[in-house]
Amino acid sequence: MARIPLLRFAFRSIRGSCGLVVAILFLGLLVGCTDDPAVPSTPPVVQAALTVLYYGSPTPDPASYATCETGAAVLLLAHGSHDPVGLPLEFEWRDLVDLGDGIPVPSPDWGPGANPLRTAELELPAHFSSIGVHYLTLTARARDGRSASQTLRITVLACQSCGP
Repeated sequence: MARIPLLRFAFRSIRGSCGLVVAILFLGLLVGCTDDPAVPSTPPVVQAALTVLYYGSPTPDPASYATCETGAAVLLLAHGSHDPVGLPLEFEWRDLVDLGDGIPVPSPDWGPGANPLRTAELELPAHFSSIGVHYLTLTARARDGRSASQTLRITVLACQSCGP
């Protein structure tokens, strides 16, 4: 019979300890201890570039990353873009053009066609046809939704070497 009071005391002690553990866990949730270290918060690194393959302009615009003429073939480059966490990246290239009114709109004739264009490739051939200032944005997106963007300003002039 002496065991029953001892068991009751042990049960109360365990129950009290569990209640304390539950209270501590609940308090942790209330004060914001919900950051999951397995979910990264560092955005991907994005490095956009392009090389003008032909129809480069002899009169460069110093305010632009590159200056070319209508019909210029370029190579879009995402080399150097990576995810610090190591997840694969998807790239989205979007071309907006200011046709002279100060309002950038999606370029109607940007090649390779889709605007925006989504790809996993680090290099992509393209061309510019619309005369104006183009804002070419590369967005690098990881599978978990983190993303980063970089925009290049490209000036496209009328083709002087194309003839009459």
